[in-house]
Amino acid sequence: MFIHRWPHSRSVTMPLLGSALVWLAPMGVLLAWSFGQWREKHPGVPFTDHLRADPHICALIILQICLWFIPLGLWLILLGFTLTSLILAGLHPEQRIEWRQRSAPRALALVMLLAVHMLTALAPVSEPNGAGNWGEPLLTESQDAPAWPASEQHTWLLTDGTIVVVTHIRAPGVVNPLWLDSSVRAWVAGTDTEEKRLQQSVALMDDWISPDAFRLEPVHTGVRMDYGDERLLFTHNEIMFDFFGERSSGEMITVWRPLWGGEVQLLTVIRAGSNPFLGNPGAQTYALDWLAANP
Repeated sequence: MFIHRWPHSRSVTMPLLGSALVWLAPMGVLLAWSFGQWREKHPGVPFTDHLRADPHICALIILQICLWFIPLGLWLILLGFTLTSLILAGLHPEQRIEWRQRSAPRALALVMLLAVHMLTALAPVSEPNGAGNWGEPLLTESQDAPAWPASEQHTWLLTDGTIVVVTHIRAPGVVNPLWLDSSVRAWVAGTDTEEKRLQQSVALMDDWISPDAFRLEPVHTGVRMDYGDERLLFTHNEIMFDFFGERSSGEMITVWRPLWGGEVQLLTVIRAGSNPFLGNPGAQTYALDWLAANP
């Protein structure tokens, strides 16, 4: 049976500001709002009475405090909160009455928590770093990178024609690395992020070929592999070139490395030719050099 290995503790390299914001800002806003609401309506009554009076809001505060221990963070909290509320309301008539009476503040608390988490996704990520033998990056920014969530990307063109891209992305609402790589991978799969990364890389090789002539054909959407003492997810795509008929022109492998604090580091290796990663599964040689430079 496969057991997911916990990400290595040395991988805690995210900026302190980003991790603090993701954890403390939503908790602080929720506590301040709840305290203000209670003091306005019930001056002189201890705030702890409010928490006991509305266990749903109390649960949201406690779960935010425990965010470091919750895989998928905010998203698992929202799912659990919704399912629990529906089950309790279905089983107990008094819960349905309570929800009708307190639906507005509870909904506002959820919206506020979600909104602050979305804002904290703008917190800066660490700067991408490559292996020493790659030299200086050719590009240190991505023109097509979205403003949200925060990300940084550096691109290297190696002497043998290999293109290496290192991307750091902040995952909104998450600080625990467990399942983070798979969830971000699923999110990326639903966007054109990988296609844009390929097109930008193709422009480095041949400026006379339209990047739109290339597309990705998945070989597999995620396999875990040992890279030294870390077990990481990698995805494998074949690069299809449409020129008087579609044919394979290379392959692209991306290694996904989740970190504590909600940052995911991606290593993308693009090589031209037929079976360019034969004898180097998962782009292991590139990944090991990259990991050695980012302990």
